[in-house]
Amino acid sequence: PAPRSFPGVSEVIPRASALAERTISAEARVRALQDTETIRSHIISIQERQQELARRISELGHPKTWSFDRLQEMRGRLSEQRMGLRKILDGLSERLSELESIRRNWVETAEFWRQWRVELGKAQLELPRESLAKTEAGIEHVLNLVAATAAPLVELQQKVTGLQEKNLEVLTLVTSTLEAVRKQIFKKTSHSLLSRDFYRQFGPDVIGQVRTGLAEVQRLDIEFWEEQGWVPALQLLVAAILGWFIFRHRQRVERTEEWQFLLRHPWATGLFVSVSALSGFHSSPPALWRLFLWVLAAYSAAVLVAGLLKNPRKIFMVYLLASLFILSLFLQIIALPLPLYRLYLTFLCLMGIPALVLLAAVNLRARNGKLDGFTMALRGGAVLLTIALLTEIAGFSALASRVVEASVETVFLGLFVAMAVRLGHGGIDYLLSHETLRHRQFFRRFGRELNQRLKALFKAFVYVYAVLYLLATWGVYDSVAEAWSEITELGLTLGETRVSVHAVFWVGLVLYLSIVLSWFLRAILDTQVFPGQSFDRGIRDAIKKLLHYAIVLVGFLLAMSMAGMELKNFAVLAGALGIGIGFGLQNIVNNFVSGLILLFERPVKVDDMIMLGDEWGYVRKIGLRSTVVETLDKSEIIVPNSDLISEKVTNWTLTSKIARISVPVGVAYGSDVALVLRILLEAAREHPDVLEDPPPSALFSGFGESSLDFELRTWMSDVSKRLIIKSELGQFVDRRFREEGVEIPFPQRDLHLRSVTAGVFSDPVDKTEAE
Repeated sequence: PAPRSFPGVSEVIPRASALAERTISAEARVRALQDTETIRSHIISIQERQQELARRISELGHPKTWSFDRLQEMRGRLSEQRMGLRKILDGLSERLSELESIRRNWVETAEFWRQWRVELGKAQLELPRESLAKTEAGIEHVLNLVAATAAPLVELQQKVTGLQEKNLEVLTLVTSTLEAVRKQIFKKTSHSLLSRDFYRQFGPDVIGQVRTGLAEVQRLDIEFWEEQGWVPALQLLVAAILGWFIFRHRQRVERTEEWQFLLRHPWATGLFVSVSALSGFHSSPPALWRLFLWVLAAYSAAVLVAGLLKNPRKIFMVYLLASLFILSLFLQIIALPLPLYRLYLTFLCLMGIPALVLLAAVNLRARNGKLDGFTMALRGGAVLLTIALLTEIAGFSALASRVVEASVETVFLGLFVAMAVRLGHGGIDYLLSHETLRHRQFFRRFGRELNQRLKALFKAFVYVYAVLYLLATWGVYDSVAEAWSEITELGLTLGETRVSVHAVFWVGLVLYLSIVLSWFLRAILDTQVFPGQSFDRGIRDAIKKLLHYAIVLVGFLLAMSMAGMELKNFAVLAGALGIGIGFGLQNIVNNFVSGLILLFERPVKVDDMIMLGDEWGYVRKIGLRSTVVETLDKSEIIVPNSDLISEKVTNWTLTSKIARISVPVGVAYGSDVALVLRILLEAAREHPDVLEDPPPSALFSGFGESSLDFELRTWMSDVSKRLIIKSELGQFVDRRFREEGVEIPFPQRDLHLRSVTAGVFSDPVDKTEAE
């Protein structure tokens, strides 16, 4: 490397002064990084929480003895704790990284000043030693301060890492146990109900386990209420406000049919919406609070669903399922010992099977033997309970509990989905029918289509979430988030490109949104922009189509880039497309380019009257490949765009709608020619749709075989009235000819006989007539 050049001695004092300012700034920044009180308090809080979890785990015993619900709850708490530790560790790493950057910068500064001083000493110049000494002291002070600051941060980092290791150890144990429980669903995990070993499990420790579970549920988690107490308060506030609002203003939305079941139960609606919408803000809530939320959600949903139903048997089943769901959830939360829980499920199956069969028979009789969905659902429930009973008796307790619990949750999931869809559809109807929107031009013309699009989008969102929740309910995944993450990661590899569900989802979403955006902007142009401009329909259609093509193209390119395809790869695609055009797509591309020419050059526009061969018609649509022409008899001709460009087309309305019409007339020989011309001009002047400028003209066109031939030529303002005007002019001329005695002759022919065979005319009269 080239030798480094240094400034002269005159720069020492100014640079020393600037360095002093840098020293003050660096010291302030480093001292700010020394403030670790907040981090230490978070570490202490997490450490205490971890110790509490460790104590609870030791009291509850090995995770193998826990219920599935408790395993999920504990894993959620441990995962939340792990995320908190990772956040603290990331903050410490950022501080240490910044300190390292400061240290390297000041080490380079110290080396610069040391070398500069050596160079100045070689020149044997008088040096400002006091300034140099202050500079060295300032540099050393900053480096010492950085080292003193980094040491406690490294210590905290090691402490957090130790907590992470302990957390990971317990989390791994709980996760592996949860996975093992999931894998054991189709395995025999307990003694058969018919064996003696099953009944030997009922010892004194069973009662102790029940007491421990009840005590665990009643535990008051102060930390949860300190950190997340605002969520229950917000839920209560939302429920009260929403219930009061519906109660006071329900008359305004009575016309919204989908909301009738909500309007009859405003307070249940408030509870259901607040609990369903805001419970997601909870992070690993205590078991008792979670049970309370499910009680509110289940019974408020039961009240609302009952408002949708008229069949009393269905209403009874809704409340019964809500009660069984809450009871089963309570027994899972208190971690009821497995033998007792198996007896509960067995009793539930023994009571439920005949009840469902009987209820199905009663409902079938009430419908005069007509099978409906409710009857099939009852029979399906009886079948599921039978399967659960047989598997429970055989010792497949995990499978039996999963079948019963998941079946009940699936029923409630279906009810929640039905209510959510009705609620969303009702909200969309109410919003779009509001007075402030209903009278706007956009909503008058496109309100129905916008309504359908919003409903379809909302329904798709609800159904996708319901499917993910259903997978979690049946134990395929632990949660909705995990189900979404796992499913979106599925995919296949094509060459060097991996195509995943996540990429396909976003590609489809971007394409759909681009199409929706195109529709929305075109609707805005139709309702807000074009009415104030003097554009004809052809220009409007051209602008809208070009806008549509541009937005869809941009959306396609954006979707491809999100899928991981670089734009340079489109060069290969363009080459392949060129080969395809050369071999077989030239007609399609020809029509496409012709369509663009029609849009820009506009020899033919929408609503133009044209003549193709012998067919008259109106242009109704100029598409990407073809143009739709509606004939006068309301049939439609699909014309390739290239034909309109390359073939001869008569456009009667290209520049104006003015056109000339000719009415030919023949009169008998010997008629008054002047009178005929006067009648023809009179017919033209009397008709209101005939233009005065250019003036009409009546012409004697020649001597015909049977008549004197005339022609009336007139101009009309609208070519679409051509046939009507021609008919009315003909009627007027015929009436006036009759009045004036002008004869319109039949075709006449003269017959000359050169010879006649003797005896043809036997009657003298006939012979005379023939002569």
